[in-house]
Amino acid sequence: MKYIAIDFETAYWGPGNACSLGIVTSNGEEITDEWFHLIHPLSMNFDTGCMKVNGIHPEDVMNEETFPAFWKDIATRLEGSIVFAHNARFDMGVLASAIASYDLPDIHFHYGDTVMLSRKLWPDMENHKLNTVAGLLGFDFNHHQALDDARACEYIVRKALEEKKSPSPEALLKETGQVLKRFAIDRKKKKLITN
Repeated sequence: MKYIAIDFETAYWGPGNACSLGIVTSNGEEITDEWFHLIHPLSMNFDTGCMKVNGIHPEDVMNEETFPAFWKDIATRLEGSIVFAHNARFDMGVLASAIASYDLPDIHFHYGDTVMLSRKLWPDMENHKLNTVAGLLGFDFNHHQALDDARACEYIVRKALEEKKSPSPEALLKETGQVLKRFAIDRKKKKLITN
């Protein structure tokens, strides 16, 4: 039993926009590894809406490294794993954009979405936002902080595994009518040169 949960926070809408990333590894009973870092995005033209959501400002990441500096740590954790994110399409898009923007090597893993998982298992919740689902399942955390959000996502998977008595994340998704998706990168999206 092993799976990963990730969460990105972003500086703006566009290529290379990651400004923080949290990654947690779980054995289904507890978190066995955590990784977090602030990231200098491709552009320093931060969007006010993004800053309002995650509280990360240009001065917070001015002296941080760009995404390629962290690639080995990230790729080592994700390669060959089953990865979950809450609204996975967003986080997988941010990851794919960073890889394409900086022309980094391909990475291979499959992923699931805890939004879809929570809708299947707990359809009567008022909504299926990360803070709502994790909160109703008994997890208290600082929403829109990447490491805390990754922990919350891991917790949702853990509670789902318990509820369905599933022996693996693959079995859990199969039992809830979902398919593990293969991570893919659109290499046609070229790097944008920005300030």
